[in-house]
Amino acid sequence: MKTIMKYGLSALAVMAGAAIASQGFAQTQYQNNPPHGPHEFMGATISDPHGPTPDPSRITYLLPNQIKWTGNKALLYGNPTKAGDPYGVLVKLAPGQFSQPRTLANDRWVYVASGTLWVSNSTAAASYPVKADNFITNVAKTSFVDGNRAGATEPTVLIITGVGSADNRIMSDYAQTTTVKVSDAAGAAPDAAKITIAEVSTTGNQNLYGGGQGAQTEGTPYGVVQTWAPGRYSSPHYHPYPRYIYVLTGTWWTSSSTYHDTRLTYPMPAGAFVQDLPKGIHWDGNRIGDPNTTRLYITGVAPATNQAVDEDGKEVMRAPAGRGATAPAGRGN
Repeated sequence: MKTIMKYGLSALAVMAGAAIASQGFAQTQYQNNPPHGPHEFMGATISDPHGPTPDPSRITYLLPNQIKWTGNKALLYGNPTKAGDPYGVLVKLAPGQFSQPRTLANDRWVYVASGTLWVSNSTAAASYPVKADNFITNVAKTSFVDGNRAGATEPTVLIITGVGSADNRIMSDYAQTTTVKVSDAAGAAPDAAKITIAEVSTTGNQNLYGGGQGAQTEGTPYGVVQTWAPGRYSSPHYHPYPRYIYVLTGTWWTSSSTYHDTRLTYPMPAGAFVQDLPKGIHWDGNRIGDPNTTRLYITGVAPATNQAVDEDGKEVMRAPAGRGATAPAGRGN
């Protein structure tokens, strides 16, 4: 794949809008009396006050109610019609909403976040059900249709990523309706040479495309799902290229500080979208006491390396050649 040098940063210009809590451990306390070690306090719970909002020069984010929808789609990053530009789009399909048949110049990757996506190489009547927590690849230069059959009890929510091309109609697609019902007979599983379907585990980490967490080929898009049990964190680090994170389930606690103190973490709920900016120092995880494991869908472009930093923000260890992260600091280790 040709090196992709455009990362769609212009598509996302987000400033945190939430106010810092005045109670408890406020940001000014860190400014006036900062911690003195790399692991000063790692025992913050979900009952403790949250830390300050992240530095927008390092981390930007959209809470669920801040995501801008245009009809049934929300562009998260990139430009789907710009050749070579990685993009990410949220799609919410009401019962009966379906696409027209189409063919794309590049592979398209679809994560079914909730509901059921009905997929076919031909028509809605021949469509096959794909449940939540499944991952679909629409293979380049092959025809496909997909959508949510009529009579469904819930919408279908998708996270669609890919590399832009002039033939991509994602922002105007899914405007068709179908009378084919969920109670009608399902079609056969699609031709795997055109549409692949893979179940995504709800535990552990799973690479989905492009080499995932270990992606090394310059400019190659990658996707990975990660899980974070309560009490598990990364250490302060940065990435050379932007990373795009959608919180699937649970709460994602993140910080842009160089101090590894869990009282500094700020909550990102399920449905939030977070961008780690290039070389933006950050760290994150799941606070103690959370009843849920946090699950993330992470995309970006390779190399998917992490660079650990100390409490002064200085590099402490570089990722070994051929590895996707520095141990033990990087996200996902």
